[in-house]
Amino acid sequence: MNKKLNRNQNKRTTKPEIRIARSVITLILGVVFLSGVAVFASKGGSSILSFLRPDVKINLSGTVNRDDSMIAVDKAGLVKPGEVINWKINSKNDGEAKASGFKTVGQIPPGTEFVAGSAKGEGSPDVEYSIDGGKNFSKKPMVSEKQADGSEKLVAAPVSMYTQVRFGWDQPLDSDKELNAFYSVRVK
Repeated sequence: MNKKLNRNQNKRTTKPEIRIARSVITLILGVVFLSGVAVFASKGGSSILSFLRPDVKINLSGTVNRDDSMIAVDKAGLVKPGEVINWKINSKNDGEAKASGFKTVGQIPPGTEFVAGSAKGEGSPDVEYSIDGGKNFSKKPMVSEKQADGSEKLVAAPVSMYTQVRFGWDQPLDSDKELNAFYSVRVK
């Protein structure tokens, strides 16, 4: 009987010690784990979700063809009718994840006209155009044209109607990579 009593007393004295030790170890591991998560999650003050997102920065630059040379748009001053402005859209992914289904849109400013065949880009993008201010895009925008007999027929829209050009890539834009797209407009 004394042996049973001693065993029960030993169990009672060691169980709280083990429980306390387990609690302390669990608390320490929890703090270490949460500290690691906090460090991992805070990159530039962003949450963990934004840390794992693409962050594509777009830069538009242009040059004017003038006197057989290329002059930066910001240094060209007033552009004249007939001059061509070459636009470059640089897209760089500063995020930590790939940008899938990435597209960028170039504006065709009022008073200018898209130069047919000038839309090109690195990585063979799909190029589409809008004639309605960016609501719809198509590789070949169509308009209805009245025929001599009074019927309506869909025909290719003239480039003078283009309002935007959109570049889209099938391959994702990887983290810390960039792509360039180019197009030209002529001043009316």
